[in-house]
Amino acid sequence: MFKIFYAEKDTTLYEQTPAYNYGLDELLEIGKHLDDEGSTYLKSRSVLKFDMTEVSASLSKYGKTVNDCKFMLQLYTSHAKNLSSEYDICAKLVAQNWINGTGASSGVNIDGASWTGPMSGSTWISSSQNIQIGTSTLYTSGSGGGGSWMFQSASAGSTSGLITSESFSYRTTDINMDVTDAVKIWLSGSGGATIPNHGFLLQFSDAYEASGSLAGYIRYFSRETHTIYVPRLTMYWDNSTFTTGSLTALDTESYTTYTRVKPTYKDTEIAKIRIFGRDKFPRKSPTNLFPIETVKYLPSTTYYSVLDAATDEVIIPYDNIYTKVSCDSTSNFIYLDLNGFMPERYYRLELKIVSGIEEQYITDQIYFKVVR
Repeated sequence: MFKIFYAEKDTTLYEQTPAYNYGLDELLEIGKHLDDEGSTYLKSRSVLKFDMTEVSASLSKYGKTVNDCKFMLQLYTSHAKNLSSEYDICAKLVAQNWINGTGASSGVNIDGASWTGPMSGSTWISSSQNIQIGTSTLYTSGSGGGGSWMFQSASAGSTSGLITSESFSYRTTDINMDVTDAVKIWLSGSGGATIPNHGFLLQFSDAYEASGSLAGYIRYFSRETHTIYVPRLTMYWDNSTFTTGSLTALDTESYTTYTRVKPTYKDTEIAKIRIFGRDKFPRKSPTNLFPIETVKYLPSTTYYSVLDAATDEVIIPYDNIYTKVSCDSTSNFIYLDLNGFMPERYYRLELKIVSGIEEQYITDQIYFKVVR
């Protein structure tokens, strides 16, 4: 099962305009640009934050702990330019509280985060400060500009999640990064100490930023976008059950399926969608006068995916752990938490059956609309 959370705030930090805030821009940027003289590369990084109280509330609602779940950070590309064929994007844990801001006027940063500082009138921590975070083994670091982040001294060992990266090689520039360990730090703490959630700092890898020959940039849709591509954190967990009761197995060589899907669902619903399977060419018998009604179950290795019907954008991809189709004595079924779906849009459900090396896809017209 899954639950979608949208970014609480986000903005871009530009070295080229260090005093400006871009808190209301519809795009975020990660990149490097040559200055006006064409001699120096200037960096851009983005910061974004998700509300961990929402995550905690969902964990409590479903009776799960953070250790039961996987968390994926997803950002969608508006456009990219001049990139190397291979690069890494890193997500560091921001070490200082920052303000989203409402932009800048005539070069004056009124309130929000910029390359210079997390808010108007303050500066980002520099590497020479190395301030301990509470009683934990974590410290804050930075370069005096472009954000600050948490790190751990070599003598204290290693804590997973402080820096998470995703590698790109001749592939789409959308971010789909596993940040589970980072979320665990915020929810469970480190070394017995509570670690504040100030969000992620997204940038090219340190090596890419330091290179004198690599440039380029990627722009992603921000939370202010007027599209469906808002930055999101998706929480996955396995709540599947498989009890077939008196049902018999479906013959995957000859079958058909149908679903019990309502035309519309409220965006606050948790929907239970039933999936019925039967033989494609059933035979009548003295005790089975209406064989079309004989329900059979799909294999336990059946999975689902959810797509946006208009764009075919994958909202929830197939996963052999977290999107398993369940079964009870009535039929197969899945649960969909629709709270994070964009309302007033149509969605499409697909199924995949895995049997050995064989994979079958059920792409029947299973549509539903989410409304306010």
